[in-house]
Amino acid sequence: MKILVVSQYYWPEVFRITDICAGLIERGYEVDVLTSLPNVPQGRFYEGYDWFHRGDKEHDGVRIDRVGVFERTKSNKVMWALNCASFAINSLFHLPKYRGKHYDAVFVFNNSPVTVILPAMVISALKKIPNLIYILDIWPESLYSLLGISHINKSSLFYKFSSAFCKWLYRSGDTLLISSKGFEEKLKKEMGLSARITYFPNYAENIDIDKDFHISRCELGYTDDDFIIGFAGGMGPAQGIDLAIDAIERIPDNKNIKLLLMGDGTELNKLRDRVKANGLTDRVTFLGWVPLNRLPEYMGICDVMMMCLKDNEVLNITVPAKLQTYMSCSKPVLAFMNGAGAEVVEEAMCGVAVPAENVEALSDAYVYLSSLSREELQLLGNNGKTFCGTTFEREHVLDILDKEIHLVTGK
Repeated sequence: MKILVVSQYYWPEVFRITDICAGLIERGYEVDVLTSLPNVPQGRFYEGYDWFHRGDKEHDGVRIDRVGVFERTKSNKVMWALNCASFAINSLFHLPKYRGKHYDAVFVFNNSPVTVILPAMVISALKKIPNLIYILDIWPESLYSLLGISHINKSSLFYKFSSAFCKWLYRSGDTLLISSKGFEEKLKKEMGLSARITYFPNYAENIDIDKDFHISRCELGYTDDDFIIGFAGGMGPAQGIDLAIDAIERIPDNKNIKLLLMGDGTELNKLRDRVKANGLTDRVTFLGWVPLNRLPEYMGICDVMMMCLKDNEVLNITVPAKLQTYMSCSKPVLAFMNGAGAEVVEEAMCGVAVPAENVEALSDAYVYLSSLSREELQLLGNNGKTFCGTTFEREHVLDILDKEIHLVTGK
């Protein structure tokens, strides 16, 4: 069976879709990917890529067609919007090359933005093949969060247009795969969608670890007495990393509690400036973007891994993909968030959940976790790994996708 995958992000960018495609190849599928020039999270094109140099046309058996886009840059909402729009629009100019190609289905990897659905919708209609949409973020609510809009006037023209546009795109899906169970009610009741909806959670992907890379606490300026709380992922407005920094500022220096922040994003420079201005550079360390194959090594020196999301209607029904990575590496988890992600941590008994945006409670959680023994921390980590192995195991989750493709295509 032959599948066309549409995703704005793909290898060498670090997104789960690359491993999903590898899993489909392993199961005998032929896979083509329509994607953009890699520029996330740094906000600039990766070395060797630009509008005139599109990079390798194949990776691990997957054929790649790259669309020219505007670089996202950092902390620039105009460029972010141009980046999203340019992929959706420029993808349409690639459609003639697909005229003579046969596909059994289109599969959309839809985190943000929702506009990635547009070219898939057109291809699905022209070729009369089913369209499967994997939804990891619900729009337009995720758009409001990205724009820093906490309350939207539902009678405004902007709300009415954005809601209608997103519903129009979502309705093109024959099957909607959702990464969080909480999405179903939103899609059915509030948007009135009638497509088949199936729970397709994130899974703990196999990481090809860089065995030649090693890092120690000492090399990062830590001692054995330091209690290190790590974070790995995007640093945008939705994460609320500024609140995590506020929480550590409340703790006396003699507690030896440190934050190790790994990742990139629109808020990174602001966060660095804030830490420097508040004299917290000895307690908060920024590593910037860390390659996935080196992430386990950095996580290994952390006592606990943290995930953060602000209090928001859609964020509260979202389970961050990093959770499965933390759990698979046997790390205790500190969930600074509400809703679905926090519920998984509590169900798995793999850490502590703190209400979103409650800085005082987060500060108390830092101190509580630092008071646990090594054996108690290890038990939390082991609980997470066990739960991940039974609930978020890669092959089990890919079986769901395989079943849905066969079901929707009738093959």
